[in-house]
Amino acid sequence: MSLVNYSDISHMVYSYLGYRDLSRDEITDKLIVECLEEIDRISSFQYIYQEYDYILDFLKKDKYLKYLGNSTSYLLCATTLGAQIDKRSKYYQMKDMVKMCVFDACASAYLEYRADLYERTIRDDLSFRFCPGYQGTELADIRPIHEILKADKRIGIILLDSNLMVPQKSMIGIVGIKNNAKKSCHDCFLASKCDYLKEGLRCYREK
Repeated sequence: MSLVNYSDISHMVYSYLGYRDLSRDEITDKLIVECLEEIDRISSFQYIYQEYDYILDFLKKDKYLKYLGNSTSYLLCATTLGAQIDKRSKYYQMKDMVKMCVFDACASAYLEYRADLYERTIRDDLSFRFCPGYQGTELADIRPIHEILKADKRIGIILLDSNLMVPQKSMIGIVGIKNNAKKSCHDCFLASKCDYLKEGLRCYREK
């Protein structure tokens, strides 16, 4: 039986597709479910982490310190859906661009959803994931986390010179413990030109 509640995840998919408050339609709903079912079948979700109770040097920057707040306990984490998702996405890119776009959005939402579910099994006082590249932080900060966790050897995440990851549907970041941090649009570097904010909406849903 699937771990994914498709009605829960479809909200995230529509956000990735940029629908915002547009009315959902039956054709897109059906395609989303079809893609999520396929991702469920072929993906290989993996999640690794390591807990720290002191601040590592590369995290001693304003944005990370603000996220961690008064707490110095946090997880370094890495998660991926595996190589089959990339292969399938490339297939749809050649065969059906509309489905490729929906499949890509579904895979991104699915990874976020599965990571949220897994983190609930670790402990019940975790904050949201903060990944390098968020809120103006350096994408290059992925690299020390990748090295510390040995994400290439353990779950097959390859980090390119550009700091992009292969498989593409992978995430590397930190998760605060008992820091009460909440997702916010306030510090987002896209806030000044965000279509969601202009309409009084958010691009995310709280855990």
